[in-house]
Amino acid sequence: MRPPRRSAPVEPTTAAAPPAAGAPPAAARRRAAPSQAPADPATTALPAARRPGPRGQGTPEATAVVAPVGRGAGVPKTGAPKTGPRVRGVGENGVGEAAADLERSRKSDQEGLDSRTRALRIDETLTRLTAAHAGLTLAVTDREEPPPPVRRSPWSTAGRFLAAALAVAVVVTTAFGWGTKSWLGASVGDAAALDPESGAIVEPVAQVGDENVLVVATEPNAEGAAPRADTVAVAHVPEGGGPVTVLAFPHDLEINRPPCERWDAEAGAYQDETVPAEARTQLVSALDVGGPRCLTRVVQQLTGIAVTQYVGTNLSAVPAMTEAVGGAQVCVPRPVLDGVLGPVVPEPGRQELSGVRAADFVQAGEVEGDPSPEYGRIERQQQILAAVLDQAVSGTALLDVGRIATLRPTLADAVVVDGAGLDQVLAVAMTLRQLDAEGLRYAAVPTSDRNNRGNLVLRDADAADLFAAVRSDAPLPAEATDPGAGDAGPAPSEVTVEVVNASDRSGLAGDVGETLRSLGFDVGEASSAEQPTSETVIRFSPDQAAAAELLAATVPSATSVPDPGATGVLHLVLGRSFDDVVRAPSAPITLAAPSTPTPEEPAVSCA
Repeated sequence: MRPPRRSAPVEPTTAAAPPAAGAPPAAARRRAAPSQAPADPATTALPAARRPGPRGQGTPEATAVVAPVGRGAGVPKTGAPKTGPRVRGVGENGVGEAAADLERSRKSDQEGLDSRTRALRIDETLTRLTAAHAGLTLAVTDREEPPPPVRRSPWSTAGRFLAAALAVAVVVTTAFGWGTKSWLGASVGDAAALDPESGAIVEPVAQVGDENVLVVATEPNAEGAAPRADTVAVAHVPEGGGPVTVLAFPHDLEINRPPCERWDAEAGAYQDETVPAEARTQLVSALDVGGPRCLTRVVQQLTGIAVTQYVGTNLSAVPAMTEAVGGAQVCVPRPVLDGVLGPVVPEPGRQELSGVRAADFVQAGEVEGDPSPEYGRIERQQQILAAVLDQAVSGTALLDVGRIATLRPTLADAVVVDGAGLDQVLAVAMTLRQLDAEGLRYAAVPTSDRNNRGNLVLRDADAADLFAAVRSDAPLPAEATDPGAGDAGPAPSEVTVEVVNASDRSGLAGDVGETLRSLGFDVGEASSAEQPTSETVIRFSPDQAAAAELLAATVPSATSVPDPGATGVLHLVLGRSFDDVVRAPSAPITLAAPSTPTPEEPAVSCA
């Protein structure tokens, strides 16, 4: 146990005897004592309060001396002054106060150090953020050492390098394919067909978001003449989903064509010239004289549908286009046997077509088993287009630069678009290549039979109901969704007939003509034959077959005689056998169903 601390003895301030001879005075000894004390390494110097000195003289800082604690603590050191004032801070109370001062000083220093460290760290963080924004990288000087790197096996390192190489290869291949597709797509011509501001569009706000693609195919024409429209259809894709509706128009539908800019088919451009409007002309004439834009205007006038994309295909370029990709892969559920071209695809199933066979495939219009000519042609044309584009832009085909370079000029001749790229063209073709697929509705524009101008006449009321249903995504009229049903024949007012008197009775042609007029027929000027005949006949050209059926039901004693080499001919020749019976038909004439039966089931499934 350590002895209690005792204060060192202090000499009294007054001496009992006078100083020795030659000794300095007491005051002088007291002033000199602190400076004469020898240095003691066991003592601690603490600052003491400054005492004011005489004006103009420096006052040295006083120092308190703390004696060491331990045995002999009360014995003054040799040479230490025995007299002098008692210094405050020495002793038990003085030592405690000094230790407290030291602790407070240490804590203050530590708090200051912590504050400076935090400030330096904040400054460093801000500096690094600023350098990062400027693209610089600073060395790490005040962070913990990172853990030692993990040693990986050679196989792990090789796998990482392989994965990185594959990732780079995928990126490079994707970029190359994208560039090749863009290069191929740049060759497709711009039809400049859209007319979104047309006043013929019905409720344009309600149609926003719908996609309506006008799909047109043109067939080769006589030497030196521009290609003419072969198929015209609108593919309607609702904004909110639902079935896609394909609305087909016959190319010889009678229309009233509006004024249009003249179209130069060879140059693929519009000229600074306006073609005047024309009434009672065919739909195909809009494309002939006014190009894609005029055809778009006519379709919008007829239907009120806002056309948002145009895709045109030149069928004359199909042979070269299919040969450029090494043949088009198609699938036919039954043989394609055409009444004019003969066997185009004799066997059902998957086929590879190119050249002349591909051209016959897309132009065949009298094929056994087709519900209607437009129906079959649309399917086959889109099959070829989808096959060519799919082989050109799918998978690794885009990496075959040689094939793409060969296809590029033929594709430029074959396809023109507006508002659509290659991906959209391919999507439309893939959708329309099988019109009986689920989620697809096909409807033919309702028409009567041909009039005396050889044109199909639109049935206005039925057509208006159909177009309204398409625009509003409502269920289609039942008669419009059955392409195999026969078309309604013409009304008497749509039939123009010439009446000829070949009997022995004077004025017979005039009398029968008046009766026909009372029934609604359009009757031309009555005439007489050069020689009388015994039979009463109805002579008609092929385009007037339905009108001839209606007239035969009105004049039952007449025999129908076709005239294959004529056009627009409908003559009623009254012979001696005429029995004076002229009656109104009891019901509209309906055209006969196709003579070739439709197979009940496809021979091969192409789903």
